[in-house]
Amino acid sequence: MSSRRLRIFLKQPGGYRILAGAFIVTVLALATLTGRAWTEFGPEEMDLQALLAPPSIGWLRALLTTPEGLRIQQRNEAGRREGNRTPRATSGDDENLDFLKGDDGAGVRGRSGEGMAAAETSPPGNGDPAADTKARTHPLGTDKNGRDMTALLIAGARNCFLPGLVTCLVALGFGVPLGLWAGYYGGRIRKIVGTFNSTILSMPRLVLILVVICALEPNVYYTMGVLGATLIPRVSELIATRVRILSNMGFIVAAKEAALSDIKILWRHLFWYQNRAVFFIQFSLIMAESILVETTLSYLQFGTKPPEVSWGNIIEGSQMSFFSGFYWITFFPAVAIILAILGFFYLGDGLNARLAYREGR
Repeated sequence: MSSRRLRIFLKQPGGYRILAGAFIVTVLALATLTGRAWTEFGPEEMDLQALLAPPSIGWLRALLTTPEGLRIQQRNEAGRREGNRTPRATSGDDENLDFLKGDDGAGVRGRSGEGMAAAETSPPGNGDPAADTKARTHPLGTDKNGRDMTALLIAGARNCFLPGLVTCLVALGFGVPLGLWAGYYGGRIRKIVGTFNSTILSMPRLVLILVVICALEPNVYYTMGVLGATLIPRVSELIATRVRILSNMGFIVAAKEAALSDIKILWRHLFWYQNRAVFFIQFSLIMAESILVETTLSYLQFGTKPPEVSWGNIIEGSQMSFFSGFYWITFFPAVAIILAILGFFYLGDGLNARLAYREGR
């Protein structure tokens, strides 16, 4: 796109929102498709030389690590250099820091402040220079198990994006045809679709989701499918209202007089030419809602289950770290959730503004 076309695009209603939303959604889609290509670490790989290491980027380390966290990291670093593999918890403030110990009781080491500077000048515990080099290549830090936060965020993007596609497939795959039929044919079909929509809307969404979780094997895709089913009435009613108005306009009457089949009229003239913008708007809004629901369920341990990674269960597993001053493990997934939801909302809102502008001309 040339600079002139870009300026014209941005001057139209919703241009900036569409551009911002499309950028965020593109990054999320690339993270989902490319996965590990974005980082040298996999979400399951552990760097035992950098357990609970803060971000290697200086300003992020200063922003996301409290003085208490620095004190704990420096103490563990000093203990490692002295050969004492067990953290020396001598004060009441350290009673809730058991997560700093590995499964074998070994003390973990953080890298921050003076402790990080000392660690960079001294050889690693196992004397392996390659391990020491690898331990310093975590731009967003590591979690308490030594897993790279960048790898976890990319893996979590996949488990947030793909369940959202299932929700959109169910909601739009059933809602669009029902709306087209109800708006075009009317009569008995409209009553049947209206009864179906009223039945779905009368059922509490959370209750349906919990029933599916209890009745079936816990699976995030089943849950997102139920979420999509609860969104069918919203899509079908919106499409039916627009089709009901359009079906009485001159171009539809002319298409009927030209002996076009109902399928061509419905899918080409009423859906693709007149309602495709509504389709993409609803797609973006449903994706944003599904990401919010999936991360919430994963945080409550009803969604994606470990060892699978989701932004929600990363936050759930880092509660003790957060309250002990290690904020980066919670900060980055929370920012990713906010940006993903805002990206889809910006995209949908911008498309809606553009649609309203074109219909009002």
